[in-house]
Amino acid sequence: MLIAVRGEKNSGKTAFIERLIERLRGYRIIVIKSSEHATVDIHGKDTSRYREAGAEAAMIVAEKETAIFLSSMQLSKAIKLARKFMPDLIVVEGYKKVESLGCRVIDVEDVEHEKVIEEIVKEIEKSRKRISIFIDGKELPLNRFVEEMIYRTTLAMLSCLRGGEGKEVEIIIRNHFWQEGQ
Repeated sequence: MLIAVRGEKNSGKTAFIERLIERLRGYRIIVIKSSEHATVDIHGKDTSRYREAGAEAAMIVAEKETAIFLSSMQLSKAIKLARKFMPDLIVVEGYKKVESLGCRVIDVEDVEHEKVIEEIVKEIEKSRKRISIFIDGKELPLNRFVEEMIYRTTLAMLSCLRGGEGKEVEIIIRNHFWQEGQ
């Protein structure tokens, strides 16, 4: 599920999102926040230098947090990246033009916060997925029957392999390695 939260500066966007996240404890949530700054990485630091040298991304891992630095991307690409983590909810905050996302837009100044939070919780519980399939970065819609068939079949095949059982399974198929006729 994808939602966009908008409002003027100091309108309560962050507080609303915090309450929503607290209410959804135990669910996977990703927040995509727009920044008014040109960069968040520090010029001259190792992560910045790696990317300047040509790395696609640079990660820094500290004791209590991890950051991934990528080149700037459009919001639609950031959402595609976030979906790869299979979250139950993606919250977009701080973007002015969100109508084209085709998601629920919440104007924090115009809604009853607790009522909207409860509606979102119910919607997430109803639409939670066991699998997601992405083709060229775009999610392939699956009905419940197909989702269940792929889920159970894949787990059954993997359970026959040593190490094939776990809480989360990720399969990536790079189709461009095969050419027609091979």
